[in-house]
Amino acid sequence: MADNAAFARDFFEAWNNHDYDAVARAVSPECTVVEMGSGRTLRGPDGFVQLAKALFDAMPDMRFTLDHLTAQGDTVVVEYTGHGTHSGDLALRAGTVPATGREVTVHACDIYEVRDGKVTAARAYLDTGAIMTQLGLTKRLGMTTA
Repeated sequence: MADNAAFARDFFEAWNNHDYDAVARAVSPECTVVEMGSGRTLRGPDGFVQLAKALFDAMPDMRFTLDHLTAQGDTVVVEYTGHGTHSGDLALRAGTVPATGREVTVHACDIYEVRDGKVTAARAYLDTGAIMTQLGLTKRLGMTTA
């Protein structure tokens, strides 16, 4: 078994560098990525790259910081914080959000199954409500925050 903690750090570095080729190389062709809040499912290296490109098209300055990393066997759990400015269109499952110019900080947790140096399955948990609030979307929808 490879050092999956080091693998996860390298994977996040590839994301932060917008190195789509390195992201694709780190993902198994059979990989399934499930966004737990929306239920959206992406598959294989192309799915991960699609996700990365959509995010960085919307927030080119987005940077991720690993807050906590646990690796045991083939399972890697990463808690992280992302911060960036919404300066481009954000493509979501529910539609596209035009640039707002607002800064966004997101806290998230991903769980990866890693075998032979590749992500074979992933589940992503993020607070989409906090993102919507920071982008000013809850006010547009007539929602208020406590």
